[in-house]
Amino acid sequence: MLPPRCHVCHLEPARPPLGDTRNDFVPVYFADAVNPPPGWVGHPPGAVWFCGEHAPLGSEREHLGSDSALRDIDTALGRLPRRLPKADR
Repeated sequence: MLPPRCHVCHLEPARPPLGDTRNDFVPVYFADAVNPPPGWVGHPPGAVWFCGEHAPLGSEREHLGSDSALRDIDTALGRLPRRLPKADR
């Protein structure tokens, strides 16, 4: 699995801003998430990391496929939707 990096704010555990308390990270598994077979190595398709503050944005959209959910989150935040590399989904 890829190391935690929030889809919304790009926060990483190794680089929290001074005094930042968003140190809990949650993988959200969207509707198109794949349960990898035993022994599989890599990041599961359809799983995306969020910091604790932004996890509700993902959790509220778990019923959507990852592309739709991430576009919806970007739109809700007022930013242009972007296509993620496959490794980030």
